[in-house]
Amino acid sequence: MTSHGDLYLDLLKRSLLDSVYLDNELRIIYLRNCIAGSEVFDPRVLHDIRRERRDAYAEMKAGRADGRFFGRDIRNAGYSHTMIGRARLDMLHKCLDEVVGEGVPGDFVECGVWRGGSCIFMAGYLKTNPTENRRIFVADSFEGLPPPRLPQDAGLDLSKIIYPELAVDDETVRENFRVYGLESEAVVFVKGWFKDTLPLLQTREIALLRLDGDLYESTMDSLDALYEKVSPGGIVIIDDYAIEQCRLAVADYFARTSRDLPQMHKVDWTGVWFRKAV
Repeated sequence: MTSHGDLYLDLLKRSLLDSVYLDNELRIIYLRNCIAGSEVFDPRVLHDIRRERRDAYAEMKAGRADGRFFGRDIRNAGYSHTMIGRARLDMLHKCLDEVVGEGVPGDFVECGVWRGGSCIFMAGYLKTNPTENRRIFVADSFEGLPPPRLPQDAGLDLSKIIYPELAVDDETVRENFRVYGLESEAVVFVKGWFKDTLPLLQTREIALLRLDGDLYESTMDSLDALYEKVSPGGIVIIDDYAIEQCRLAVADYFARTSRDLPQMHKVDWTGVWFRKAV
């Protein structure tokens, strides 16, 4: 029998992904195309867009499952509060079940939060699975990604000048927590570039570390500052493993610290996770 907590977390996932209102997102894209002149307005399409644009709706629905933008275009980021997709959101849920169920000590930390969806889900999870002395650290520049500074990141410019869609300010993220009724003292915002903020993070133990920094520099800064604090048996989730720069940073970090590269468990086309050895 499905518990009320399970139903709540499932609905929370659907809300964070905006899965319930995909029709409206598709309507906005349709109207935008009409304004741009690439489509001609038809009230029948606007009224019943799911039927009139079956292929487009199917593509958008599939994109919410695997965390891809409609048309593979970031300008279609839409109105979801997370871009990670249902598969990675389900895996985050499973990882939380494991570290909490096994009593792995420590906080939950996400480095790179966008609109805050993953951290909002963590907060919802703790609401239905109360545990003492766990905090959620929401770490981000809240100004988008830094321009590439290291040679390893040459050619990968994801800064807000190029991709303003990736820059979400902290007040917007705080408001997103409030919309879900999940703002609390256990949620700690950490604003600034990772190289400046993460070495000073006020946590002694981390049960779950989620890295979503895309770049070599951001990934390396996160691992350098926080991996030692991950508890034995703790889980590390890497959202951007499909990006060469991110993979290289992970490999270089473990090689430089004379550790074996952990066995990565694949989630979908880009997400992976692993457990820190006990």
